[in-house]
Formats: sequence, structure tokens, C-alpha cells
Amino acid sequence: MNMTINVPEYIKVIQERLIANEYECYLVGGCVRDTLLGLEVKDYDLTTNCDSSTLKSIFSDYSLINNNGEKHNTITLHINAENVEITSYKHNENEKNTIENDLLHRDLTINAMAYSDKFVDFVGGYEDLKNKIIKAPGNPLERIKEDPLRILRALRFSSKLGFEIEEKTADAIHQYKELLVNVSPERIKVELDGILAGNNVKKILKDYKDVIFIIIPELKMIDGFDQKNPYHKNTLYEHIINVCGNVFLNETKKINSIVLTRTAALFHDIGKPSCFTIDDNGIGHFYGHAEKGALIAVEIMKRLRYSNDEIEKIQYLIMKHDSTINPTKKSVRKNLSSVPNQDEELFVMLLELMNADRLDHTSHDLMNIEKIKDIIKQIKEDNECIKLSDLAVNGFDLIKLGLSGKEIGYTLNHLLELVMDDKITNNKEEMIEFIKKVK
Repeated sequence: MNMTINVPEYIKVIQERLIANEYECYLVGGCVRDTLLGLEVKDYDLTTNCDSSTLKSIFSDYSLINNNGEKHNTITLHINAENVEITSYKHNENEKNTIENDLLHRDLTINAMAYSDKFVDFVGGYEDLKNKIIKAPGNPLERIKEDPLRILRALRFSSKLGFEIEEKTADAIHQYKELLVNVSPERIKVELDGILAGNNVKKILKDYKDVIFIIIPELKMIDGFDQKNPYHKNTLYEHIINVCGNVFLNETKKINSIVLTRTAALFHDIGKPSCFTIDDNGIGHFYGHAEKGALIAVEIMKRLRYSNDEIEKIQYLIMKHDSTINPTKKSVRKNLSSVPNQDEELFVMLLELMNADRLDHTSHDLMNIEKIKDIIKQIKEDNECIKLSDLAVNGFDLIKLGLSGKEIGYTLNHLLELVMDDKITNNKEEMIEFIKKVK
């Protein structure tokens, strides 16, 4: 097949230097795959028959990043403000150091195509790409044993591209899923984010739930759980994956926002079983499930090494997903004031999560998110009070009035609540008179 990949100049520099030292050098993996798919190429990975020690010597005039990769025969060059991975050919000890053997040991056929001055495809990657198939090269059991993370990588690419996972590869994934317990949580988290970012997320969470339960065993307890509630026709796990799928993708949304919202969707009702009660009419209730679910989710996220910022945002989304937010200034102002750092983007993520949740109810009344956005815009334009620093009085004013210690913070928060409820105006003189009366 004829193809051309137009690479940046800094990639050409690396290729030419390796070739000048009588080594082979191929573009491999995502850059080849994405070129064939007509997608923008963001990263360029290179592979060569040069060993990592010699690579370091050849490129000694460049900065090396993450030397831990050397144990995997990989170096990362910092060149032209970019990081470029160069990997020595993958092969077993009894195999020749060739590009063919390297490609046979890669995770998926669609990632096992290479390009130098010609297109190289020993494993049928191009046909699988055309036919929208996710498939391991050679024996899928052997590929997974080489690196069990490939289980999740297959799910990620299926979710992202909407491709079907080939039967033998799917069987190997189900058979060897337990190997994931030995994979580092950091690597698992990256792949889980990728799965949740894809258009095909709902199908993956359904068809490969046994795999998901290995990395998040807390979800297994909700599988098949009958909510016994007229608002829910689906079991609890079915509901959760439907909500994940209902968090819609579009070109205007940031991938990070999608991942955070879908992660919250994945965990939003995880506290229901431990809060389950049945009333005299046989109706199930889940009082306090948002708070309980947030606690469980935080433990899961800590285990999977989520950042503190991610944990704070997802915890907020879970805690507030059952809130009542009306399209009025008073309601929006009050709810926006409780968002960490009054983060408008996070507040919109909450609205999208709430609508995604409601869409899987037997009857639903969706919020008009665009209308609420307009109200937020109006609140900001009018400089309305939504946080303590917006109040017309501050701690120094209260000290002058004789308040001290904890009563200062309590009074400021009480004043903010009163302003939020339109019971007093955000006027310094009025507030001071109010404080004098209640002292």
C-alpha cells in the first residue's frame, strides 16, 4: 500500500541520525494508525533495531526524559520542546531483532503497522482498521501475558473508535482478566479514563463488566441489584452504565470534562445498596446514598491514584447529583455558591450529570442547561454575591462590632445564606444593623 506520513523536522532529525549510524528507524503505532484514519497525529513514536544503551550514546547531546523506560528498552528524547519515545524492537530471546518480530509483539494489529520509506504491515492491521476490528497480533493469550494492561487497552480502543473486539481476543480478555490485579493502579487509571472518554463506553461497560469488576470490585455488588422503585426500570448497574452513556460527547466539550463527568456517573449511585430500605408499600428508598457513594468513590479514586483535584471535583458531582436546581436566579445563585471555587465549568458538569441521570428514569423532566448558563452569565454581569469574599462586610468589620473567634466565620456564612435566600441585601450598613440586632 502506498502512503506518506509528513513528519515534523525534529522527527526527521532523529530518523536521519539513526540511519546515519546504520540502524533502522520506523514510525510505529498511533501515528501510522491515525494517519490511515485521517485523524490528526499528535504523537510520533519510533522503533529501531538499536539497543537503548546505544540510543543514549547516539543522542547524548539531547535531554533524556524518564530513564525508567530503559528497562523496557525505551528512551524518551526531549527535542524541539517535544518528548519523543524511541523503543528498541520487541522480540523474545530466541527471535531475530527485526521489525517483523517487533510488530508481532505489539498490543493490537491496528497499532502494529510501521512506516519508514515504505508501509510495513505483517499482521493485517490495515485490513482490521478497514473492517473496524480490535484484534491482538498472533496468539492473544501470549500478547496479554506479555502485558496484562493490554486487556484495558483493547477496551479503550474499542470504546474510542467504536470497533468490535475480535472473538479470540475477547475470549482471552475474559479468560485472563485476573492478571489485572498485578498491574499498577496508575496505568489502570489512564486506561479507564480512555474507556470513559469513548463513544462506545456503554457497550464496553456492559459486555466487559467482569473486567471492570476486577479493577473496581465495589461495582460488582450493584450488578443485578433490583432498585424496587417506580422511577427505575433497570437494575442498578444497568442504570449506571446508561447514565455514563447519556453524558453526551460533542466537539465543544473538553475530554477532561467528559471523563470527570462519566467517572462521577460510574460512581454516582454506588452507595445505594448500603442505604437501601423498603417502605410499607414495597417501594425502595436510598436516603443518604449520595453522601455514602461519595465516600466509597473517594476510596476507589485514592486506590487508583486520582489527583486531589480530580477527587474533589468528582466527589462534589456525586454529592450533589440529587440536588434541586431551578432555572431561577435565586436557585442558581445558591447552588453555584456551593461549587468548589465557584467553578462554573464544574457546575455545568453537574447539570449534565443530573440530566444524564434523569434520562434513565421512567419519567423525567430535564433541566434547560442553556437557560441556566444564561442566568449564570447574568449573575456575573450584575456582580451578585455568591461567595464570602463578595459580601459587603468582612472579618475586620465584625471584629469592630465585638465578634471574635469562630463566631466571625459563623456570622459571615449566615450572612451569605441570608443573601442567597434574598432575606437581606448585600449592603454594608444593612448588614451591620442586622448584626447589632442579633448580637
